[in-house]
Amino acid sequence: MTTKLITSKTLELPPSCMHFVPSQSQYFIVGTYDLAIDDPGGTSSESRRSGSLIVFRYADRELTLVEDFPVPFAVLDLQFQNNNSECFAVASSAGDVHLYSFQCTIRACVTLEHTIRVAPSSDILVLSLKWLWNANMMAITMSNGDVAIVDTDHLKMRHTLPRAHSLEAWVAAWSPLREKLVAYSGGDDSVLRRHDCSNRQDSSVSKNHADFVQDTKLHGAGVTAILPLCVDHDKSEFLVTGSYDEYVRVLQIKPGLERAKLLLEQRMDGGVWQLRLLNYSQPPITGPGKACHWVLASCMHAGCRVLKIFQPPHRDENWSLEVVGKFEAHESMNYASDAQQDPQARDVKDLTFVSTSFYDKKLCVWKLDDT
Repeated sequence: MTTKLITSKTLELPPSCMHFVPSQSQYFIVGTYDLAIDDPGGTSSESRRSGSLIVFRYADRELTLVEDFPVPFAVLDLQFQNNNSECFAVASSAGDVHLYSFQCTIRACVTLEHTIRVAPSSDILVLSLKWLWNANMMAITMSNGDVAIVDTDHLKMRHTLPRAHSLEAWVAAWSPLREKLVAYSGGDDSVLRRHDCSNRQDSSVSKNHADFVQDTKLHGAGVTAILPLCVDHDKSEFLVTGSYDEYVRVLQIKPGLERAKLLLEQRMDGGVWQLRLLNYSQPPITGPGKACHWVLASCMHAGCRVLKIFQPPHRDENWSLEVVGKFEAHESMNYASDAQQDPQARDVKDLTFVSTSFYDKKLCVWKLDDT
């Protein structure tokens, strides 16, 4: 399929992340990241990070700026609590996680509710966050390589996995297995780690603890995206990962094994920064018994990719991936993309996509087109 641009807008600050509001899908929020250098080129130049939360409304093919909410930190990530929530969390460049509520009123849309200090110092960036499925905990990753679990009910750290990665810990995700509290993390050290956090209440867990399972050979560069797909009947987990090495991979994590099995890899022509599952009403089976997973990939300098991943009905058959659409109107790094939820959508062509690019500060609204 081809892609069709509907409208675009240039923002005041570089966009780093975005998310549609699950409970009010005509709205979406963009987080921005600005790095200002005092006295550039001088002997004592210092950098300052700041940003904003920008609320847009997209309805009836009209894009409207609703609110521009400045914040004294750069925004690295934002995630809503669950599909029905108006609560969302923001990862900050100052070592904090901020909890906001969203409700459009006459005065404002975004309200700060709580702040949780998670990093040991304010010069450590919180790079990503991911809510647990029951929304009372959150996995976060930091620029010093730490991975931490935050108790959002009691607004405190549950425990920290210090130096889980030797370089930046870019991303975290929760296992689709719900019998245990298991998180995955990916780092700039090209490592994918699996952390069993069950029954751990202490504030710090040793890096050498046996709960850590790592894979250092599958990815040729930093692991930047992890998307849990599903669980097999034997409790094997299936993940999709993205990397700076420009590949999307499908991995199988079998119970009791320390390494992931590579099922599929395909190059995207750009570093894969974000993977987001597309949800809309569709038959769960396509073709002769194959399950289909639709994924939106933000591929940095290559733009967006809409992916169709086929899961075979039998283990001795191969997984496959089709790039259904490419959106390449961005002129710099595409870090953030999302699709507007539409209960009436029956095909991926019915979805409306929003994507952003960092250095040119561009926001685009587009659709797939098979004409």
